[in-house]
Amino acid sequence: MSVFPSIRLGSTGHYVRLLQADLNGLALNYNGFALDGHFDQKTSDAVKNFQDRFSLNRDGIVRNSTWKVLVDNVLAVQRLLKQNGYHAGYADGWFGATTTAAVIAFQKAHGLYPSGIVDPRTRQALFHPHDKDHYQNRPTSASLDSLNPHVAAMARRFLELTRANHMDVRIYTAFRSWDDEDRLFAQGRWTPGPIVTNARGGDSYHNWGLAFDAAPFENGAMTTDVSKFRLMGQLGKQVGLQWGGDFKSIVDYPHFQHTFGLNTWDLLDGVRPPGE
Repeated sequence: MSVFPSIRLGSTGHYVRLLQADLNGLALNYNGFALDGHFDQKTSDAVKNFQDRFSLNRDGIVRNSTWKVLVDNVLAVQRLLKQNGYHAGYADGWFGATTTAAVIAFQKAHGLYPSGIVDPRTRQALFHPHDKDHYQNRPTSASLDSLNPHVAAMARRFLELTRANHMDVRIYTAFRSWDDEDRLFAQGRWTPGPIVTNARGGDSYHNWGLAFDAAPFENGAMTTDVSKFRLMGQLGKQVGLQWGGDFKSIVDYPHFQHTFGLNTWDLLDGVRPPGE
């Protein structure tokens, strides 16, 4: 791969515009940055989220390592579109007008919303078209049985540990449907309320049975005491769960997950945790 210039907050020009187009085309424009060639704070935040997804250094600076992962992901989309008979132009790793038009044509042919971006449903249809697990059709549930068996076992150990520490912790969401996730993603963007997630349906570990939300209760009601959530988070980490209170983008105190080292694009592409 060619060596691209390092760009960061405050940079302007051609390569910033290419960066923004690729992030937008891969459905990573969570906060509505403009594709204007100006590396603003919103673009920087989107870069950091992308770096988190691929375990890159989360500094918001687009060096060759970040460029490579980004361009390789666009190349994979372009090549698959071509294999499926959609003209995405030369496979160059840049999400331009021709690639966008090919994505729209693919979405229309598969009954998907023709946004021109590779959202999770589009990614699954393109990368894993014969999914037999049907996660996208499963309903929201608070039952531990809706989780991956290993994650469910970790959740049970977590609850036992909270009881041993004299806490009344309750799991109120386990598996979350893709439609419910889309509704949460819309909140604060095009429906009322604050932004609570950067995940569309299919892009949250909840949508794969690898995450759950829990909260401490006192006198029969969920507490608002942050120190109780922090204690709960530390107990969850003791059994090997990742805790949302440690997240850098949107801190999520009730959230726990175990990912098996997979990101959600792996899952959309058909990779499954051991034993599934």
